[in-house]
Amino acid sequence: MKAKLFVSKLNQITKALISMTPAQREVVHQSIQALDTEIPIDELFQPLFDSSQFKKWGKAGGVQRYRCNSCSKTFNNKTNTPLARLHKSCIWVEYAHCMALRLTLRQAARVCGINLKTAFLWRHRFLQAQAGKNDDKLSGIIEVDEFFLAYSEKGNKTLGSGQKARKRGGDIDKRTKEGQVAVLLSIDRSKHMIAPILSADTSSEISINLTENIEENSVLCSDGAWAYVKIAKLKHCDHKRLINGKIRVMDNIYHIQTVNGAIANFKAWVNGSMKGVATKYLSNYLAWFKESSAKLDKRQILLSAYGRQQYYGT
Repeated sequence: MKAKLFVSKLNQITKALISMTPAQREVVHQSIQALDTEIPIDELFQPLFDSSQFKKWGKAGGVQRYRCNSCSKTFNNKTNTPLARLHKSCIWVEYAHCMALRLTLRQAARVCGINLKTAFLWRHRFLQAQAGKNDDKLSGIIEVDEFFLAYSEKGNKTLGSGQKARKRGGDIDKRTKEGQVAVLLSIDRSKHMIAPILSADTSSEISINLTENIEENSVLCSDGAWAYVKIAKLKHCDHKRLINGKIRVMDNIYHIQTVNGAIANFKAWVNGSMKGVATKYLSNYLAWFKESSAKLDKRQILLSAYGRQQYYGT
């Protein structure tokens, strides 16, 4: 009888899962992973200190300390990392799980039982190590495009640079680039991604932030901007120019729909769930978006926060 009841419930769960969207199924998957036995923070970082260069040197506040054999200085496993001087490390894995689910600050604070200010501090400390890192190598079929976000001083009590207060997300003339921040997003079919913030939307800035990341003899798919013509020629890449309104797909495989979809996803996320982000934190959110796109789990997110470079491809 118990077996029949189990099978009946399993069928109900299966039907419910089938009716869910992919995003909803991912939330269920992440929730199941959260039930796994947690690894203490010291054990998670311990392999980084398994070296003859260091030796254990007692504990302070329950945290293992080490001593360097060459300089005799002592430290713990968070010294000189973005996680230094943060408390309550016993719930960092749970908070990393909240980041994997892209929860808002209030949601994460409620799940972890922490103050809203602590949730904000942890979010940006967890993203600090990877913010601005755009050293992925792109190869094969590469898509690239730029997008713009309104310059924001969200959170500031006073506005600088003569900025006038405006309703968040509005009153920006999209026909001009004044008051906007340019971001270059490029992704290959193996899901390696770079997303540098441009100081100006110029050919030279695009070249500086893209050329070194492209492997030679790749296929570069872009819009009609001339900046990409020069880069493709310099890197000996086959260049597919997808001019808006005229050509959207070439040979049934070359397009920029993947990168445009990623841009739309990012904009919807930061302007929707996040209610807009301050420009000074934009590089942090781009790093978070890369982690989310690569589907890093909570342990990988925590190691990224520690400063370990994660592999963002398949």
